Amino acid sequence: MKNKNHAHWILKQIAESQAPGADIDLWSQIRKQLSLRPSQNVGKATTRHLKTRYAFMLALLFLIVGSVIFVPSCRAFVEDIIQRMGIAFVNTERFDQNTRVEKVEVTQIFTPPPSLSVEEVLEQIDFPVMLPTWLPENLVYVHRDVVSYDPQIEEGSGKKLSIEYSPNTYFNSGTGLMFLNANDGPITAPPLLAENREQPVTVNGQLGYYVHGSWQDDGRGDPSTKMGNLMWDDTADDAYLTWTQDGVTYLLEAHNLGLGLSDLQRIAESMKRP
Repeated sequence: MKNKNHAHWILKQIAESQAPGADIDLWSQIRKQLSLRPSQNVGKATTRHLKTRYAFMLALLFLIVGSVIFVPSCRAFVEDIIQRMGIAFVNTERFDQNTRVEKVEVTQIFTPPPSLSVEEVLEQIDFPVMLPTWLPENLVYVHRDVVSYDPQIEEGSGKKLSIEYSPNTYFNSGTGLMFLNANDGPITAPPLLAENREQPVTVNGQLGYYVHGSWQDDGRGDPSTKMGNLMWDDTADDAYLTWTQDGVTYLLEAHNLGLGLSDLQRIAESMKRP
């Protein structure tokens, strides 16, 4: 210990002899270094922060792009937003002749609720109605129902009659269907029909309108009669007949049954009050 202390004092004396009467001031240099380091540290911290932010934004961008490409629901949502913004436009041009159109077969069978009897129908509606007494031979099943609606929104008593006729006892549009709708107010056909295809006819001495055909999306229809990318096809197996009698509006619809104007007129002319 004594030897160490002795050596310490020898070094001190040597240092003092090298700088006699002067003080070695290290704090000024230390203060200079301290005054420079904060700005350098701030710069380094800012750079690190920006790198972290850019890395996060890049990862988020990859996540969004990946979701749009590989997740169907996200892709559909983005396409809908783009179309609503008007960036994408619906192509209403005719399909190319080489375009192949696939038809989808109906595989799910829908079982309707129990049919109402004629007596139950008459109890629920507030207007006199006529029902067919003649039907084509292939229509063997009848299903009656009364549909309610808001009379403050649609004209009428608030209830209308809907009857379905089909060759089978289950709902299958592939085998053909016919509907009879009756209401003490206006009836609109479920699909909007082409106005220039309306044909004035006489039904039970009353003015009626007949339309044959439907909208198609495979380019087979009339290019001059279009609704969006749909074109009206007169050859489609769909027929509509509507008329008003005794304050009640009737609408007959036949789909995939091969029925035309004469068939629907015969059904209408056979209608009588039950």
